[in-house]
Amino acid sequence: MPKTFRDWLQEGEELYNGTLQEYQAIEAQLEELEKQLAVKRDELNQFSQLLDKPPVEARRRLFAQVVEEHSASSIPSSSQTIAKALAGRGLSK
Repeated sequence: MPKTFRDWLQEGEELYNGTLQEYQAIEAQLEELEKQLAVKRDELNQFSQLLDKPPVEARRRLFAQVVEEHSASSIPSSSQTIAKALAGRGLSK
């Protein structure tokens, strides 16, 4: 018997929930690793002070932001708009 729409939705929900659990587990691992890294960095910086070495600084974490797609005509292409984008400011009107 072929799958019904309800079967497809249920399967999609199961896939979503499984993937969400995996994501959350990896996120928890990452948080734990970041804590361990901070402790190790503090320990290393204590040695750095004793040995007159430069301190180790935390690396900046990169974060992505989802940006909605706009049509080419919805964003003006003036030099002012380009300057705002390069400066990291919004394109709100």
